[in-house]
Amino acid sequence: MEPDIRNLAAVAEKLEQSGIHYSLGGSGLLYSLGLTSTVRDWDVMTEAPKDSVLHALQDYDIEEISSGDYPFGTEYKLLIHRVSPQVEIIGGMSIHTGHGLCKMPALPVSSWNGIQVGSPEVWYVAYALMNRMEKADALLSFLRETGTNKQIIKLLLNEPLPDEILSEIRNLS
Repeated sequence: MEPDIRNLAAVAEKLEQSGIHYSLGGSGLLYSLGLTSTVRDWDVMTEAPKDSVLHALQDYDIEEISSGDYPFGTEYKLLIHRVSPQVEIIGGMSIHTGHGLCKMPALPVSSWNGIQVGSPEVWYVAYALMNRMEKADALLSFLRETGTNKQIIKLLLNEPLPDEILSEIRNLS
């Protein structure tokens, strides 16, 4: 059964109308690439200030939720729509590593059903840092098969990543 994208599409439309750049990540990105058949929630990444996002989505009931304990260093997280799959806005996504705070850029690289979809390279790194290896491995295989965005790889190589992840993304380029 396909996940319901109506709430996601409505939120994306409001963000776009307000000039807020965003990208779909997480299991939604995996689903858009055909790498999973289930979506628990729609993770929408942005680097926009929280106040701008709240203003754009003022017609919705929004709950600010914890962006997670260490190692997460995300600036803010907003929950919109409690119906499954719910929409979560992740502002300034970042993850602490042993070398520092690694920023996960919200870079749209494609479109799926009118939704801006994020970078598989960024989400490979994010999943590897979160130790969600099944998802990281699926994205790594996808990137090996389809190729990578060299500019995004270059950005990620400048982040304070563990040696193992640096080695993997170097090998992709």
